[in-house]
Amino acid sequence: MQQTFDRRIGFMSIFALSKRYAAIGLLFCSGMAYAQGSIAADSDAKEILFNQLLDWLPADIADPAMLQGINDQRFKVPLCAGSFDFSFNDHSQRIIKAQCSSNNWQRLVRLKPSKSKPLPGNSYIYAYALQSSVLAEQSISRDNLKRIKKPRQHMARNALTTLPAEALFASRTLRKGQILTTADIYHAQTVAIAITTIPAGYLISEDHLKLQKVDYKVPNDAISDLSGLQHLAANRLIHPGSVLRQRDVKNAKLVRRGEEVILSAGSDRYSIETTATALQDGYLGDQVKLKNINSNQIVRAVVSGSSRTRALRY
Repeated sequence: MQQTFDRRIGFMSIFALSKRYAAIGLLFCSGMAYAQGSIAADSDAKEILFNQLLDWLPADIADPAMLQGINDQRFKVPLCAGSFDFSFNDHSQRIIKAQCSSNNWQRLVRLKPSKSKPLPGNSYIYAYALQSSVLAEQSISRDNLKRIKKPRQHMARNALTTLPAEALFASRTLRKGQILTTADIYHAQTVAIAITTIPAGYLISEDHLKLQKVDYKVPNDAISDLSGLQHLAANRLIHPGSVLRQRDVKNAKLVRRGEEVILSAGSDRYSIETTATALQDGYLGDQVKLKNINSNQIVRAVVSGSSRTRALRY
């Protein structure tokens, strides 16, 4: 009797456990189905976003390889009732804001910088090589140059690819076989040369200089035009035969304190000139105070030249 009762209890326990595991299995399968459905929905939405974004991008950058992060599993995209909206989020146009107005969703997509395509391996360039060495500042004869052909990737970017009409000179000593670059050569130039000694601070005039064509290398700031030297003074002692440079000149002090200057005033109809004593130093265009020698009146004037001023009020 007791054994029969225990057997019934055992069958009931097994039956209850079977129902419980069946329920758990059903829930697990339902969860798996829901997860698979969610993944499928996310994949579809992501593909829609991807295609719409490629259509929106300009043709020159509509490259799937430039879109960063979309293929990442952490990049979740919901289904959008309408079309996705896109806009650039920065001035460099490297970050795109993607958004869906129907569910208030938005994410940022970054564009990779575009890489320039490598040159084809058979791309060649012509340049010029020396057949014998040339000393610095010596003429480079065209007979000493040999035109050669080399792959572009093996050639310096500043290689001399065409010969200019002017005579060429070596900016430094060049060896045999060297391929010429624009940094290896220079041309004869016309520059300003001092024909007399110019003391420091002395006002420079065209009488102190001459234009001369030279075939030796000159500084980059060499002056090649005598116009515009008015109202400039020597910044240092300049010896005869020296090339005048921008660093050698400065604005001249045209009016000096305590000196007598010409003070002019008037209009288009008339002009009056008188003498005055400068109470301040002044450069071209400066406003200075003057004392009229005849009336002892203090006036303000603009420096207009060497020891010359123009009254603001007379």
